[in-house]
Amino acid sequence: MSGYGYTRRVVLKGSSADSSTVTSNAMLVADANQISASIVSVAAVASNWTVQGSNADGFTAAIAEGEWSTVSVIAAQGIFSVTPGMRWIRTLRPAVNSLASIVINYRVS
Repeated sequence: MSGYGYTRRVVLKGSSADSSTVTSNAMLVADANQISASIVSVAAVASNWTVQGSNADGFTAAIAEGEWSTVSVIAAQGIFSVTPGMRWIRTLRPAVNSLASIVINYRVS
């Protein structure tokens, strides 16, 4: 069924020399049927990346911290499936992985 639906790829956090925990911008995934997160890091140290979701409106006001729920904690780099169903998704990158890239892909069909 090529040409049916669409796929979107967004780099939520690219590599940087930053040395603090970084929270990505929120990405709208309300219509996604499939979501994946791809993490690439150059750090030799083990750490956890956090994937959070929210069903808040998000269009009329910023989403408050209390409206985010942890969907998954990822302990290694690679490609991971994220269960769809949330309206918004974001990631938190630990300070030890300041040179990590996190890419979110989703498919709507």
